[in-house]
Amino acid sequence: MVTIPAAEAAVLEALPFFMLGTVDAAGAADCSHRGRMPRAEGGGEGGHDPLVKVTGPRRLVFPDYKGNAMFNSLGNLIQRPAVSLLFLDFARGLRLRVDGDAVIHDDPARWPDAWHGWWPAALRCIEVAVTGYDAGSAGTVPRLRLDEAAVTPLR
Repeated sequence: MVTIPAAEAAVLEALPFFMLGTVDAAGAADCSHRGRMPRAEGGGEGGHDPLVKVTGPRRLVFPDYKGNAMFNSLGNLIQRPAVSLLFLDFARGLRLRVDGDAVIHDDPARWPDAWHGWWPAALRCIEVAVTGYDAGSAGTVPRLRLDEAAVTPLR
């Protein structure tokens, strides 16, 4: 049985972005960036909303925000629920990949923590049942340092 180790779950929850891979019914692949959102002013202690919440050893959930209105990833998930999430940890030089089957949730009652705490600006969230997990060895990703003060969100 594939599980996300607890120590690596904390790493996934702390990373600022991941790449989301999906495939449509015809087999055409799409890869898109998913990044965490800055907390709105007056939204508490400041900083960022978490990007991913690992809700169990074989489950995680992430938000979907208003984007480019093309719905490539979501459209693919409706046709074919398989996903691959690629997390890059530049501080440690690690690559972490999570494969799974996704379900789109747009009912705040299903994930009340998501809409009222984790991601108040999310339009929906995507739950992933983990079917594969791979932690690449140290050194597979260049070591870089993210200067979050230099990151400006697009509006």
